[in-house]
Amino acid sequence: MLLQGIRVVEAASMVLVPSAAAMLADFGAEVIKVEPPEGDYNRKMHELPTLPQSEAPYCFLVDGRSKQSIVLDLKATDGVAILHRLVSTTDVFLTNYRAPALARLRLRWDDLAPLNPRLVYASASAFGESGPEADKPGYDTVVYWARSGLESSLLTPEGTLGQLAGGAGDHPTALALFGAVALALFARERSGRGLKVATSLLAAGAWANSWNIQAQLCGATFPPKLPRAQARGFGSVYYRTRDGRMLKFALVNPERLWPRFAHAVGRLDLTKDARFADAGARRAHAQELIAILDAIFATEDAAHWKARLEAHDIPFAVLPTYDEVARDPQMRANGMLVDFDHPRFGRLVTVDSPISVAGVPKAPPRAAPDLGQHTREVLTGLGYTDPQIRDFLGRGVAVQG
Repeated sequence: MLLQGIRVVEAASMVLVPSAAAMLADFGAEVIKVEPPEGDYNRKMHELPTLPQSEAPYCFLVDGRSKQSIVLDLKATDGVAILHRLVSTTDVFLTNYRAPALARLRLRWDDLAPLNPRLVYASASAFGESGPEADKPGYDTVVYWARSGLESSLLTPEGTLGQLAGGAGDHPTALALFGAVALALFARERSGRGLKVATSLLAAGAWANSWNIQAQLCGATFPPKLPRAQARGFGSVYYRTRDGRMLKFALVNPERLWPRFAHAVGRLDLTKDARFADAGARRAHAQELIAILDAIFATEDAAHWKARLEAHDIPFAVLPTYDEVARDPQMRANGMLVDFDHPRFGRLVTVDSPISVAGVPKAPPRAAPDLGQHTREVLTGLGYTDPQIRDFLGRGVAVQG
């Protein structure tokens, strides 16, 4: 495995940084998660009433998998000293602690680099490390989605929007952090020295929304948001099939796709209709065309239209239910959903990280650890004696799960 022999220490909570660490573990890195006595709050996220309800802690199953867990009380001087010793043995240190906490715990780059000149120090924040908002708290919903402008793009003309999927901004940002760590490890191979790398929810959100931001930077004029009844393009709206499913299209090259599309829906005559003969005419008569297509798609079930559209190579989607997503054969065929055994819940399936390397296997996923499951083991590996470990445990400096 590509990262076998690489040790990662994760001093972080919630989603962004832990999911980047999980990706490193997928490629064989040893990941030691440092938690406070109360544990990472992500262990309890599945209990929020706004999220899908399950006995299984599915949030932590994804972001905490394949790691060891050690509990340290970093409010205690000895707890910080243990973490410093651990960092001196590691290749990568990951954190999302805010600057005041990093200063208080002496966990800044300038604090740790002297302990380990080969250390790759990777941090993630909400708003970036500079500027007036550097120390503000933030989550993906209010930074990646809202502050970047992405959520404004998704709002309906009425100003409404359904609930965003949990972690849907954190996990893409974790890809940036993973890439930054990989760059730093590569640079270390050349120089022999570690580096500090960083990303933020705001930076990743801006990159995700970079077309629209760049448009504004170039002085572009944005089209108004219009309800479906005033839509100016037939390919930008959803259509309902006979069985109540929703169809979505991506007709990016309409001149090439329009004849094939008309053939797929069984109305080749539309290509000869002067109202729909070219892109300009179709825009001018968009509402008439949408009404025709509404009637057509309502005559058959989604399965029928799926077969027709695929036969004519039209980019489309039938909006799936989550049950269908979880059983998606295309995801299975590409290893995006993988099986693993959990000591409590038995045989489970999890979502794999979205990077593969030809000919290089990933580490099979392991169940996320119990809180403090590996504390004693890690302390022993750091050279602490049994009396020292008993003292740490007795004083609550460390906790064994």
